[in-house]
Amino acid sequence: MRPGQDSTGSAGAPFLVVVDADLQARGITESALLRRFGSDYQVLGVGTAKEGLDALERLRMEGGQVALVAADLHLPGIDGVEFLERAHALHRSSNRVLLVAMDEYHTRVPFTELPILQRATILGRIDFWIVKGWTTPEEWLYPLVQEALTAWTMAHRPRHVVYRVVGEQWAPRSHQLRDIAARSGLPIEFYDLESPKGQRLVNEFGIDINRLPALIRHDGTVLQDPSLGEMATSHGIHIRPSLTRYDLAIVGAGPAGLGAAVYGASEGLRTVVIEREALGGQAATSSMIRNYLGFQRGIGGAELTHRGWQQAILFGAEFVFMQGATALKRQGGDCLVTLTDGTELATRACIIATGVAYRRLGIPALDRLIGAGVYYGAPGQEAPATTGEEVHVVGGANSAGQAALHLAKFAKQVTLVVRADSLASGMSDYLVKQLTATPNIKVRLHTRVVDGRGERRLEGLTLEDLRTAGHEEVGTTAVFVLIGAEPHTEWLRGTVQLSEGRFILTGRDLSPDAGPVGRTPLPFETSLPGVFAAGDVRYGSVKRVAGAVGEGSVTVGFIHQYLAEPESLVAQTQ
Repeated sequence: MRPGQDSTGSAGAPFLVVVDADLQARGITESALLRRFGSDYQVLGVGTAKEGLDALERLRMEGGQVALVAADLHLPGIDGVEFLERAHALHRSSNRVLLVAMDEYHTRVPFTELPILQRATILGRIDFWIVKGWTTPEEWLYPLVQEALTAWTMAHRPRHVVYRVVGEQWAPRSHQLRDIAARSGLPIEFYDLESPKGQRLVNEFGIDINRLPALIRHDGTVLQDPSLGEMATSHGIHIRPSLTRYDLAIVGAGPAGLGAAVYGASEGLRTVVIEREALGGQAATSSMIRNYLGFQRGIGGAELTHRGWQQAILFGAEFVFMQGATALKRQGGDCLVTLTDGTELATRACIIATGVAYRRLGIPALDRLIGAGVYYGAPGQEAPATTGEEVHVVGGANSAGQAALHLAKFAKQVTLVVRADSLASGMSDYLVKQLTATPNIKVRLHTRVVDGRGERRLEGLTLEDLRTAGHEEVGTTAVFVLIGAEPHTEWLRGTVQLSEGRFILTGRDLSPDAGPVGRTPLPFETSLPGVFAAGDVRYGSVKRVAGAVGEGSVTVGFIHQYLAEPESLVAQTQ
């Protein structure tokens, strides 16, 4: 059947393509997809790789959208994984699904094909697999397909939008608002001032182009160049605590802070989380976390942390955004936390989970272009803007590898700039394999960035070969820098004991003369009794999302221990 001739789905609707030489199996898959998704998608089934590639080529030429391509692992004459790679070259945004026959064990994981599935997944050659031969599609087929189509729809079709933002594409303020919105899970659409849609919105809402960016609320209200606090208030987000005293105050809403909030609130502690910027910390900027327990397909950092926030507020935790902590001290049996606006709140115990910030390159030509092609951290809303462009990523750790893979979905060429002599020295093996297997990613080892150029936006970089000291000028649209991290502990100097690198010392790492008088400090407890640290800001942490969540969760248990023994523990702080 030719694309566009299927009687199911509306004309112009996206396609779900099924390629399987087994007529009966293909018919079952097609019928199931039609029943559930036929009103919104066109389902196209073919029996050979040639028919599938021909159909996908015609769709590409005709401008048709393909949301999903599912291919049997053992197609005649071609491996299903190879077919999906060719299909992906024609429709880069489509989901790649491998159909695998059920083996003798009749499980969701076909163990006889496991080596193939492991390799294809690790190398990023497929998005997921579906075992054929299921009894009901609701059990094994629909959940996986629905999850994939939901993500595809959010990226490529009209969706719920709270704000439309008009601004200059590469202006630092435009980047700041888009970055905060992306990390907070705030539904926005961005329109460049020079685009036709941007111009229409300027005229329709009387936007002052000298006060950009402008946020157009869903009710038509326009906020001209709003502060982050004004943006948060407009969205109903609390920027001040509702109480003056809590059982537990958590400073930082990254994975560690969220883990602590879920456990603290669920176990009956009056819990408040203070966050100076956006939900999720650095984890929220990660495009895909593949090694987090329970998410075999991986999960975006923003999605993971947003789920954690929803869990925490359902248990009763309170969140206060756009406020940082500026001071901390003990008074009687309480900790007193001073916020950015001068508000002081009391809490029986406190967890510092402020995380870390990426280190700067320290190059003046690049520092003045931050937000205008130069970005410290992983790409979020900027990634689609790099479509067809050449971009660079600086760094050799997991976060840099994840950023490069995400950008490769959009950019024409991604160059990963690494000082080390190999990727393996600082990056997980699965990421190294994926980077090597991605054709539009180039890795430059023994290399560093020494300069940049551009007036209003980044236009190029100067790279130095560390072996020869030779310099090379390269053109680029954007550079994303992920070269290690520094902890957010400036406000704690003189308050708690820090390491030479300014990470917070806790538990056994404290010097003998630090910590509570007359007792051994609890695990994760700082030198200030009743104040704990968790996640990346803590000296000796493993710098992984799962590790941060675990530390935040476990710390709550020690806080219960601290609060349950007031005479032997809390009294020592009086």
